[in-house]
Parts: sequence; structure tokens; C-alpha cells
Amino acid sequence: MQKIVLIFINIIFGSLVLLSYYKGVNREPELSLKLWGGVPKVLQPYIVASMFISALGYFLFTANFLINVNPEETKFLGKFNYWSLCVVYLFILIPSALWIELSFSYMKSGDINTWYYAISTLYCVAIFSVVLLLFTVDTYVDNNSKLYLPSVIGASIFAFHTLFLDGLIWTFFFHRH
Repeated sequence: MQKIVLIFINIIFGSLVLLSYYKGVNREPELSLKLWGGVPKVLQPYIVASMFISALGYFLFTANFLINVNPEETKFLGKFNYWSLCVVYLFILIPSALWIELSFSYMKSGDINTWYYAISTLYCVAIFSVVLLLFTVDTYVDNNSKLYLPSVIGASIFAFHTLFLDGLIWTFFFHRH
């Protein structure tokens, strides 16, 4: 049952993330180009590539949680149950779905509170992506799974992207243009 809930969380809220980006970029094409802010053009292709690699990593660590982790027996970091994993996913996916709309709203209004809301979504995702990385590393079981190492690498790349590229680089450079 817990794995089914995790699947539904990813289907529903993952779709909302993709829909928010699709609608945001298509509804505000001229504004979407300004989402880079002052991020140097030389970094942009690497960040875009990292987005796609992070998405692949997301699928790998999610598959690991669904295939290799027994919800009844798992205690992540010795104390968090499988339901905690579902909560972590929600704290990644819901803010991710809100980010682009908040960013557009800030760019239109210039309201500093909206800026804080937008970057708060990024920091929430960054913090919980690190928690997800720790949970992923903690899933090691001696069952010769070929998915464990790729899932750890994928979670590491995902955490790097959300923490460093989104949470630090983007917020640092956004107003520097």
C-alpha cells in the first residue's frame, strides 16, 4: 500500500510540476527567457544538461525505493519509516510545482515577499533532496541489486542540482544583470 501511495504521489504531483513548467513557459514565453536572471550564459547549457541528468537520477532513485525497499522493514537512518519517504517526496514536488508561478509573479510585481516565497520553494526542495539522498544511501541491502549504485549517483546529482545550482547559483545570480 505504501509503495502505491508513493507511485500516486509521483504521478499526481510530478505531473503538476511538469504542467506548471509547461503552462508557465507557454503562457509567458517572453518572461520565461528572463528566468535565467543574471546566470552567466556560459553556465546555462551545463545547468540545462544537469536538469535532464537530475531527472534521470530521480527516476533511478525512485525505482530503487519502489523495487528494493521493503516498507514494512525499513527504517531510514534508523528511525524514519517508509511513510516519511512519501512526505519527503511531497516536500520536493509541491514546492517544485509552485516555483515557476512564484518566480513569474515576482518578475511582474517586484514584490520582495514574493521573491522570498519563490526562493523558499527552492530551499525547501534543496533541503529535502539532501534528505532523499541520505535515505537513498541508507537503502543499501546485500542483494546484489544493480540499481543501488545508480540510484545513489542519481540522488547525488539531483541533490547537487537542487542545492547548488538552483538554491545557490540561481538565487545568487538572479539579480546580477
